Amino acid sequence: MVWAGFAMIMVASYTANLAAFLVLDRPQSRLSGVNDARLRNPSENFTFATVRGSAVDLYFRRQVELATMYRIMEKRNYETSDNAVAAVKSGELQAFIWDSARLEYEAAKDKECELVTAGELFGRSGYGVALRKNSPWTSKITLAILGFHENGFMESLDNKYIYMRNDTQCVADENAPATLGLKNMAGVFILVGMGIAGGIILIIIEITYKRQQVKKQRIARITRTAYDRWRRTVEVFELYSNGPARKLI
Repeated sequence: MVWAGFAMIMVASYTANLAAFLVLDRPQSRLSGVNDARLRNPSENFTFATVRGSAVDLYFRRQVELATMYRIMEKRNYETSDNAVAAVKSGELQAFIWDSARLEYEAAKDKECELVTAGELFGRSGYGVALRKNSPWTSKITLAILGFHENGFMESLDNKYIYMRNDTQCVADENAPATLGLKNMAGVFILVGMGIAGGIILIIIEITYKRQQVKKQRIARITRTAYDRWRRTVEVFELYSNGPARKLI
């Protein structure tokens, strides 16, 4: 019964540790975009911002459906993008909304892998080359840019100067399976050790007690045997001493 109870405690402890690990150590998912619930209905601990007076700031100000987000982030907006990136790395800011190319560049050059881009692009707008009206270079530059896109030259420029992709890039581990480590199961191992130690102590006590009982039984058996022999000897002696009386005729 003792070992059955210990086994039940072990199973209950393992189940409790596993449930706590799966619930509490679940990795936080990335933001899905501007429609993410953490941005639309942010908590007090979740902060986000952009650069004050920038095109992104103007975009949020003009969008009626993003009015709630703008009222919250307006109080936390930064003067420059460098200050905002530093705030994200220090933990003061949880999300920085800015130009995608700049964010990709900042995440790529971050050696500590503290920055990561998240969510889908929104408010798309392209860069343009300003030329004089009716300039003869307009069609030539347009065709050249289209050719760069078709032959992959623009993508190679992105990979080289913005994404800076190489073999040492940070690897996202969001999809890695969660595993229970020694730290998560320390309580169970301590309980196992205590059970083993308690079992050894109980076995030693049981063996010692059994030996004492056997020793007592052996002494009692020897004593009883000696007593029986002494009693038979006394009875025989009395029988011969008190034999039947005889007389001469």
